[in-house]
Amino acid sequence: MERGQRREQLRAAIALTIAFNLFTLLVFTLSGYFRGPESFRESLTIGLPMMIVDGFISFQLYFVLRGTAELQAVLRWSLVTVAVVIVALLQAVWDTELRVWADTLTSDYRQAFIRSTTINTYNSGMLAALLAFQAAYAALKANQQQLDLARQREREAQMLALRFQLNPHFLFNTLNAISSLVVSGRPRDADTMIDRLSSFLRGSLAADPDRLVTVEEEFEMLENYLEIESVRFGDRLAPSITLPDDLGDAQVPPFLLQPLVENAVKYAVAPSRTPVRVGIAARERGGRLELEVSDTGQGGTDASSGTGVGLANVRERLRLSFGSHSEMAVHDGQGFRVVLTMPLVRRPASSQQHSLAA
Repeated sequence: MERGQRREQLRAAIALTIAFNLFTLLVFTLSGYFRGPESFRESLTIGLPMMIVDGFISFQLYFVLRGTAELQAVLRWSLVTVAVVIVALLQAVWDTELRVWADTLTSDYRQAFIRSTTINTYNSGMLAALLAFQAAYAALKANQQQLDLARQREREAQMLALRFQLNPHFLFNTLNAISSLVVSGRPRDADTMIDRLSSFLRGSLAADPDRLVTVEEEFEMLENYLEIESVRFGDRLAPSITLPDDLGDAQVPPFLLQPLVENAVKYAVAPSRTPVRVGIAARERGGRLELEVSDTGQGGTDASSGTGVGLANVRERLRLSFGSHSEMAVHDGQGFRVVLTMPLVRRPASSQQHSLAA
């Protein structure tokens, strides 16, 4: 256990012990009041010094509980029980001697000692139970914090792994296309594609996979990607990007739509002999953000299966980013269309000002 956690538990145990003994003192004083003036004077005379010493003695139960925390349950609670009895006996000696000193003993010493032992055993047992409950709650809270931290790190690792699946996949396809352009005697197109690939990869490598980007930034990246693919497919690729001005600052995970656009190019544009429109659109519906990637190709089961890097990657990243507050709908018929729905989260004004200043 860290030193800071130990100090926090110690402070909590001290506060709990003080509160418990103050409550006991209050009950002791009130019982004296209702028994009559003489009993009330007795409780006022010996109540405070009795509870101060009793509280100090009973607080030792905290150290017993802490020192036996690693032991097996049977052995631990046996030692705690013994400690409770010893504490009760010490308190009984003090309480009885205090009554003798104050000349308030109403019975013989032996009877007073037995009575005090019985009461203090009950009180010490109750305090030990409260201290054990407090320690268990603190341990549960610490474990929950560690679990939350572990889940956060796991989520970040998953996001990073999913993001790193994109770059090699896209890079392989693009390099293959560049090689085809060189072989087919189109060096200018190959040079143009290399320049655009360099620009695309600079933005890709600079992006933080666990940081949200604006829809405007995401669409600019997709436009760059489609420019790369347009060198390869020419007029067969007809891109269409629709972004309302009031949604440019909405935030999404980076490269969320790129696998969907890549799927459209791979399954709709590549096998087609005629122009295929690849549409990318953003809209607000019911206070939520909808992002759509569609194509006018022939469609097909390969694109809609969602078992490869494309749809499965997007579905998982959407889940990790927004949980149950997001959904992905796939429509395969006349063309292919994927609609992502997620909370509409806008970039804070301070971040926008910072970006403008940069």
